Amino acid sequence: MLGFVVPGTSLKDRYRLGRFPLAHKGMGEVWSAHDALLDRPVIVKFVSPAMSDRDVVRRFRREALLTARLDHPGVPAVYDLGEHAGQPYVVLQKIDGITLTDLLAEQGPLPISWVAAIGAQVSSVLLAAQQIHLVHRDIKPSNIMLDTHGAAKVLDFGLAVIRDDERYSKITQTGQSMGTVGYMSPEQILGEHTDHRTDLYGLGATLFDLLTGHPPFDGVTTMTTVRHQIADPPPRPTQRRPDIPRAVDDLVHSLLAVDPDDRPDTAAEVYALLAPLARELPPIPGVLTDTVEAVQAYAAIVGRVPRPALLTSPTTSALAASDLEQSLEEAEHLHAAGEFRAAARRWRHLATQHEQLHGENHPLVFDLRLRAARAHIPLGEHGRASRQLDALLQERLRAAGPEDAVVLALRREIAHLMAQRQRLPRSRSDGPAADR
Repeated sequence: MLGFVVPGTSLKDRYRLGRFPLAHKGMGEVWSAHDALLDRPVIVKFVSPAMSDRDVVRRFRREALLTARLDHPGVPAVYDLGEHAGQPYVVLQKIDGITLTDLLAEQGPLPISWVAAIGAQVSSVLLAAQQIHLVHRDIKPSNIMLDTHGAAKVLDFGLAVIRDDERYSKITQTGQSMGTVGYMSPEQILGEHTDHRTDLYGLGATLFDLLTGHPPFDGVTTMTTVRHQIADPPPRPTQRRPDIPRAVDDLVHSLLAVDPDDRPDTAAEVYALLAPLARELPPIPGVLTDTVEAVQAYAAIVGRVPRPALLTSPTTSALAASDLEQSLEEAEHLHAAGEFRAAARRWRHLATQHEQLHGENHPLVFDLRLRAARAHIPLGEHGRASRQLDALLQERLRAAGPEDAVVLALRREIAHLMAQRQRLPRSRSDGPAADR
C-alpha cells in the first residue's frame, strides 16, 4: 500500500519520485528520486501524515540540520529541505550500498582487514562529530552502510545531540527509545550524561559484531541483555574467534567498558590502531563493484582523520612558551604525586596544542605522547599503554625506518610490556579498567 505521496510526484519542479517507496523507517517514508536540475539520483525522506504531530516534525527537521552540520565524506550529504502537501521532507545523497546488518547476514564475520577499514572510517566520522560536540547515540550495524566503492557511511542522526546548543540538544522522547539495546552504552541505559565516548561504545559493539557475526550482548530477553551490559565485564571477540589479533581484541574490549573513563579518550586512538590494518582488502562479491586496489585507495581517502589540532578551540590554539613550561611542570607534579591518569590527559592535551603550533613532526609532540602512553603502566593499564606505544612505533617507523634507534627501543619496550601483562593476574591486566 502506497503512502501519502504517489510515484512520479515532482517536488519543487526538481525532484521526481521513483516508482515506489524504498522503506518505511521511523517517522515516515524513504523514496528514490531524480534531481532534474543537477541530473543525479537522490533520496527523499518524508514525515508521514500519521506521524506528523508537532514534536515529530520538529525532530525530523532537527535530524536534517544535524546531519548537514557534520560535513564529512562518511556522512550522506543533505541537499535540500522542503515541504510537500504540508509534510516536511529532506533530500539526501543516495548511497549505493548495503547496511552492515545486511552485509553480516550475507557474508558472516568479515575479514580483519575489512573490519579495520570500516572501523577506521567510522572513527573518522566520530572524531569529526566530536569537534562540533555532536554525539550520535545510535551507532550500530544497521546505521552504517558500506557503499560499492568500500566507503563506510554513518546514517540516522535522529537521536543525536550537540552539547550546549539549545537548537539541537533538546528532544522530546515520547514513545521513542533512546538507543538500541545491545549497542547503546550503559550510561544511556541508566539515563546518565552522554558524550563522545558513548559513540565509542556503539562502535565497539559494532566491531564485535563484524568480527564474530554476533552482537556482544545477546541475552534471551531485553532485560537479560541490559543486565549483562551493565553488570558483567565486557566480552572479548577472541572468545568467539581466536584468530583476531591481540591489539584488536584489546581495543574492542576497552571500547565496551562499562565506565566511559575506561574507554579510549577519543576516536583518534581507535583510528590509529585500525588504519594500518586496513591493507590487502579481499573482494566482497556482490557488494563491491570497483577493483580491490580502487576500493583500498578510496577507503584510505574517506577514512582520513581530521588534524587533531582542530579539536582545540580558538581560545586555546596558541600556547605561549611560558604556559607550556608551566603546564609541563604541572603534568610532572601530577605524575610524581601518583595522579597518573590526570598526568596522561595533560600530556595528551599539550601534544595536541603543540602540534597545532609546530606540526605533527615536531619532536616534542612525539615525546608528550610517549609520556602519556607510559603513564598508564603504573595504573596496570597495559593494554592501553601498549596500543598507544604501538601507534607511536608505527608513526616513527614510517618516518625513520626499521633500524632507527627509537624504533628499536620502542619495540623492546612494547615486548617487555606485553610480557609483563601476561604475568599479571587477569583482574589487573585484563579487567574492564585495564585497557584505558
